[in-house]
Amino acid sequence: MNKLLIIVFLLVQLVCRAQYDSTYVLSVTQKYAIPEDVSNGDDVGTWLKTWTWVSVGTISFSMEQNFNSAFSINSSSGLITVSDASKIKGKVVQQDTLINLIIRTTDSGEGYELDTAKIWVKENAYCKFIDYSYSGTENGTRVQPYNDLDDVEKTPGYGYFIKRGVRFSQGATRIKGHMATASNPTIFGAYGTGERPTFDGRGQGHCFYFGENANPETDKVENVKFYDIAIKRYPNCAWKIQRKSSFLGWYNCVSDSNAFKYSEAQLIINTSNYLDSVNYLPNELINCTFNRTIDDPAVDENSSLIKCGNGPLTTVNCYFSNSVHASWRATCGRGSSLKHSIIENSGIKGIQIRDNNITIEDVRIINSAQDAIEITGNTTGNYYMPNGTTIKNCFIKQGGSEASIIVREPSSTFQICHNTTIENCLLENGNIGIQSNDSYSMQIRKNKISGFSSYPIRIYTNYSNKVFNPAITYNVIYNSGALVVEDGMGAKIYNNTVDGEINLTGSSGSMVRNNYFQSLTNAGTESNNLDIDTINVANHFLNYPTHDYRLKSTAHSSINKGYNVSLTSDIAGTNIPQGNGPDIGAYEYRDGTTSNISIQRNHQKGIRIYPNPTTGTVHIRFDNFPEKIYQSEWLIVTDLFGHSLFQKHAEAFNGNMVKIDLSGFPKGFYLVGFGDRIKEKLVLQ
Repeated sequence: MNKLLIIVFLLVQLVCRAQYDSTYVLSVTQKYAIPEDVSNGDDVGTWLKTWTWVSVGTISFSMEQNFNSAFSINSSSGLITVSDASKIKGKVVQQDTLINLIIRTTDSGEGYELDTAKIWVKENAYCKFIDYSYSGTENGTRVQPYNDLDDVEKTPGYGYFIKRGVRFSQGATRIKGHMATASNPTIFGAYGTGERPTFDGRGQGHCFYFGENANPETDKVENVKFYDIAIKRYPNCAWKIQRKSSFLGWYNCVSDSNAFKYSEAQLIINTSNYLDSVNYLPNELINCTFNRTIDDPAVDENSSLIKCGNGPLTTVNCYFSNSVHASWRATCGRGSSLKHSIIENSGIKGIQIRDNNITIEDVRIINSAQDAIEITGNTTGNYYMPNGTTIKNCFIKQGGSEASIIVREPSSTFQICHNTTIENCLLENGNIGIQSNDSYSMQIRKNKISGFSSYPIRIYTNYSNKVFNPAITYNVIYNSGALVVEDGMGAKIYNNTVDGEINLTGSSGSMVRNNYFQSLTNAGTESNNLDIDTINVANHFLNYPTHDYRLKSTAHSSINKGYNVSLTSDIAGTNIPQGNGPDIGAYEYRDGTTSNISIQRNHQKGIRIYPNPTTGTVHIRFDNFPEKIYQSEWLIVTDLFGHSLFQKHAEAFNGNMVKIDLSGFPKGFYLVGFGDRIKEKLVLQ
């Protein structure tokens, strides 16, 4: 998010943070589809503020970059409409055209974000219109539409647009052996004005059913996309995707009160064969809502909102509420991710992870009955536990009767879980904050944990030799009982501020260094720690009673022997180390100052561009990257389509500065990046 705050004469884009950050916003590309045959005033779709962006002031929307003035956006609702249909009708060739708009989302009290709206326009010759309220001659045009989707043959690469503002009862639409392409996808979308067209199940079974398990290669479905469709009250699934369908997409869709029988989920993707999980079968959801607003006495206790059996499933900026079982389940789903989303009121679990390399980032999970996030074993295949799970910048409140985040090994036959990382999260209220009974090299770092009745962190095992080398570093813990490691070996407890006990009874080979705590029990090796009960806390912390544990300028009695755990910043984002500043617990003391978050952002790795906007010549500065990076990577300027327009090797830089001339480029928006690292937007006027 671009901050309305001048620091070193630049507007700083927020790309780094520590602890949970409610203004942590990454670019979210939002996607829409319309037919070529549009009219002035037609709805394209609604632009959404990122769900997890907690606004400070009033949110408004504006069009930063238009397409021949063909579109407009409502400044308060975010509704994108067609303002000049003549710029679209008759202009689409080669079956499909992709239009990119730049939307500015502004928070009057915080800053703004520039993001891309991608509008897929289907050529009229490849469009079929459906209006369930229409009666008359039918030929599939906008003037004489079909009145039932099931009466229309589904041809790969065509668009099937359903009239807005209409609610209808529809049986299952079955599609198999349907192979569209990325350049010419099959589209199910909406046209006209008003609410999304709504499929009302009324006891019909499934709504959309793709592929067949018996013949996964010949019957699979690829490159089918759904835009602005609502599906409600189907007892089975809103969408059931069978083996080995992929490259499917859902954008601005709503699923409500489906899958209330037969242990189904509202959206099921390829859950029938474990071996499918090792294949690359990607699918995508953006700006979708999965909810349950209608109670049904027959609802099955295992009914979930999303259940994915292969990956990667990319889920961005979605809202989940009132699940019976879990909201988002990666039962296999290798490499899947859930970002910038909200999960509320989960009947059992918010998220269940059962495969490798899953990322949960910037997700708010509120009020889960049992666990907010469960990492557990897959009972098919080779009985493995997930490896490489990353959970970062998440806010979890009322995480459940067991734990907010739990690593659960179902039995001793399972392989050990490797390399789980939990960082920059805010966990509030519940029974246990983080619990693991199976882990190798688990990282728990830079989290704030408070209000748990049993434990803030509990590392233990039901089975011998199942916990190795957990690292618990730079966390702030209070009002939560004891941090315990009850079993295993090699625990490293460094640089934490714990307003309570650290207890390692039952573990072996532990090292406890550079922590604040109230008591320490059975540490293997300990050094450079301070017992909070033996010091005058007013001389050390900015405000100990309110749990502001940042160090004061009078804290020189704090130990200045920080232990290197391969981190570059403390929990507040302050660089590590800070010279002569004392460092103990979760915060570094910045000599002569407090931990000012605005100043701190100048020390993050990033790209500084000035002037920006520019008319041609631009200066680019790279901050806080190791020197070795400059010797091996390239500065790259791309357009918004990802086409590389300019490259310069880092060896040609003057230190960390470079000047380039873009005066020969067309006016517009560009991205400036350093290798595959942080990218910044550049405006050429």
